Amino acid sequence: MQVYPLDYIISYAREHSPYYRNLYAQFGEGDAPPLEQLPLVNQADFWSAAAEGKVATGAHIDGQVFKSGGTTGAPKYSMYSAAEWRTMCEATGFYAPMGGLRHGDRAVNLFYGGNLYASFLYTYSIFYFSPASVLQFNLSGSAEISEIADTIESNRVNIIAGLPSMLMKVIENIEERGNASNFRVDAVYFAGETLYDDQRRKIRAVLGEGVDFRSMSYASNDAGIMAYFHKGSCGFNEHRVCDAVCKLELIDPETGELIREAGRPGQIYVTSLYKLLMPIIRYPSGDMGKYTEPEGAPDRRFMLLGRSGEDAARVSYVSLYPEDVSKVLESLGADHDGFQMIVTHEGERDGVTFRIAGGEIPGFIEKLYEQRPFLKEAIDKGFVSVPKTEYCGLKDFEYNKRTGKLIRVLDKRIK
Repeated sequence: MQVYPLDYIISYAREHSPYYRNLYAQFGEGDAPPLEQLPLVNQADFWSAAAEGKVATGAHIDGQVFKSGGTTGAPKYSMYSAAEWRTMCEATGFYAPMGGLRHGDRAVNLFYGGNLYASFLYTYSIFYFSPASVLQFNLSGSAEISEIADTIESNRVNIIAGLPSMLMKVIENIEERGNASNFRVDAVYFAGETLYDDQRRKIRAVLGEGVDFRSMSYASNDAGIMAYFHKGSCGFNEHRVCDAVCKLELIDPETGELIREAGRPGQIYVTSLYKLLMPIIRYPSGDMGKYTEPEGAPDRRFMLLGRSGEDAARVSYVSLYPEDVSKVLESLGADHDGFQMIVTHEGERDGVTFRIAGGEIPGFIEKLYEQRPFLKEAIDKGFVSVPKTEYCGLKDFEYNKRTGKLIRVLDKRIK
């Protein structure tokens, strides 16, 4: 694995990236300042600069490009050199046996591939680079559900890996067949979404109480690998920080204070120790978390607590950005700032409610589907519940108790 000292990462970014040079201008020349003294990255500013070519530290001549999030007209392109992509995959593969992966496992990969998605290639590479010898069946999430179930049954597949929303469709198909005893699945790997308790109960009701539930990793297109699942010590929504390849920090969203103690929620920020082409230094993951181990523990364990409310509403595999909703409201002649998104989980599916200030706005949901066609697709496939709307006054919204600022995204899935 090709990783670098933290001081080198900071100095390199300051010297070669116009964005970081400007962000760190207050420090002048000389040695890199301590990580805690550096300003936090504002994600909107970061991606605006990236679109202008001001984040990258040089020409991108090998490796990978992935696309994620953003509005229809402004996708985010994450760049990895060949060496960075290999390091990310090798590191995650190294941790995989700690999460329960075994020699002789037979895994079906149901993550989405193509269209500049990372998850299918990343999962393939995790299994490929793992010290455990794994036989892979790379179907992808675009395969027919019946074909997926046939492959799992006829090839004695014991691991299913995919988005929870896709996993549940496969489980439904197996249940409908009435021959679940023919299946040999004993472990389910998931990523991109939380696998909630109701979904876990459903899977075990169909496949048996002995099924293991394992996170592939905690990672993103933007930040790369941040944490891994450890079977012996991680509970629901828990991971361990990958100290060897990144630094992870929790920041109090109201005070800006660095959180060191266990049990106190904060926004997750990450610094990559292997990404030089598109440096990631004190970058917001978009999630909330809390430590579940004392300070000083190696690869310190933490628990994910849902989205931070400042980035996007993640509904199944679909990201809904505040700017998407703003554009729709503005196009319909409504106040483009008077809204709030509430993400929920019921009946084994995610859902979203749009709380909008003022009177009813005809055509809002239909116009939103035009802006974010993936949302309509996910609903039609049964992955997401039909969105709801609530029309109310601004006083009915939820605000940050310290600053009074409107909380744009409320994640109510994890209590």
